[in-house]
Amino acid sequence: MFPNGRLPRKMRGSALMIALFVIVVMALLAAALGRLLTDSSEQNTVEVRSLRALLAAQSGLEISLYRLFPRRTLAQPQPPARCETLFTTDFPGNPGLVGCQVQVRCVMAPVTYNGVVSNGYRLTSEGTCSIGVSDALNPDFSVQRTVTVAAYDGGVR
Repeated sequence: MFPNGRLPRKMRGSALMIALFVIVVMALLAAALGRLLTDSSEQNTVEVRSLRALLAAQSGLEISLYRLFPRRTLAQPQPPARCETLFTTDFPGNPGLVGCQVQVRCVMAPVTYNGVVSNGYRLTSEGTCSIGVSDALNPDFSVQRTVTVAAYDGGVR
């Protein structure tokens, strides 16, 4: 292509510039991909903690509803209902809810249904999950979910 096999003076070093450009573009792509993976990991952590907080809130409601409407037996046909103003637990012995806590508030109010006055209850459960370990892959933050339910005893005394 060139008569003496040598490149013209103005074309020397162009391959070096192209190689540098390619290296810079590849480095930028690698950095962007790394940031995308980090964001995805953090989003996954938020989703897992959110679900655990929701399950903690639902579990707290189930515990409180069982205390409110305990199982009737022949030995105790009318067990006392316990509407605790504030019930808190951190689920000891439950490996699925480690680092989670629930607070359930119960408010009692009279309810009239079909002319019969009975006890109505409003239960609000707040499940909170957080873990004290802080690093780049597991940021230290807290997630909270709230579940509310209303129940009444149906006039059973």
